[in-house]
Amino acid sequence: MENERSHLHQILSNVDFIQSLRSVEKLDLVSFISKLPVPVAILEFDSRLLVVNQQFADIFQSDALFLNGKLLSAFSSSLYADFELALEKFATGEKQVDFEFYSKGHFYLSYFKAMYSADQQINAVILVCADVTRLKRREKVLLLNNQKLHDHLFIDHITGLPNKMAFDQYLQEKLVENLADKYTFLKIDLDHFKKFNQLHSYTQGDHVLMEIGNILDDELNPDHARIFRLNSSSFVIVIKDMTSWAVFTLAERLKMRIFQENITIQDQQNDVLTACIGIYHLALPYRAHDILQQLDLAVRHAKQQGANSIYVLNG
Repeated sequence: MENERSHLHQILSNVDFIQSLRSVEKLDLVSFISKLPVPVAILEFDSRLLVVNQQFADIFQSDALFLNGKLLSAFSSSLYADFELALEKFATGEKQVDFEFYSKGHFYLSYFKAMYSADQQINAVILVCADVTRLKRREKVLLLNNQKLHDHLFIDHITGLPNKMAFDQYLQEKLVENLADKYTFLKIDLDHFKKFNQLHSYTQGDHVLMEIGNILDDELNPDHARIFRLNSSSFVIVIKDMTSWAVFTLAERLKMRIFQENITIQDQQNDVLTACIGIYHLALPYRAHDILQQLDLAVRHAKQQGANSIYVLNG
């Protein structure tokens, strides 16, 4: 794309010798722009086409002779809107502007350059276009590949939630921001989940993890909380600017939602899946790995109290 821009800028620089289009014979203009290797049009100040080459007309599946004298707005509303914006920018002192537009299944770069008379009044605008459809498609493929790579690295393939690597990156970003906001961390660890996998298979365990992830995600306000899957049986929730009581209430609600799903571990013992939750109110200063250590400690204290428990650890 940058090569296309550079090429068109070079073409525009080569037409600087036209100082007064009105003093040039129209046949000379037609001869001149017909030799240029890209679509070119020269427009009056009111957007009327003074002269175009056939390559420009081909963009709109038309004929150059037919387009001559037509208003730009008569056959391309998007290009006319760009022309109007270009005039506004010219009025602020810019000499040359570029946009993108779409026509007949193709993407184009459009470059507008003001042409000035001897008294420095705009008397015409030259428009040069470049077909960048292949470049746009290649760019789309690269974006898709980058997204796939990002998803592979930062998205948990079972739950679809951000993973441990995404959590680490999130912490590093907050370190850069110096934590101007108040943060609290919740670690939700499923009770006896290893036993569940042994009794029901890891495939069934994956289904449960996906279900639990959806439950937790649905309960959270994305403006104040973000959820990550940490490892096989754990999720971490980062909460911003919430009171201690509100955080504890949220933890209770999440714990209850998991219990109410009634996911059976052992039928004979009426044993259902529960979770312990460790809450850590962050204190400053801190190091990223300290957070995980404190969350592990909070969860251990919760499990010492028994399954389906909550423990709060203040920084």
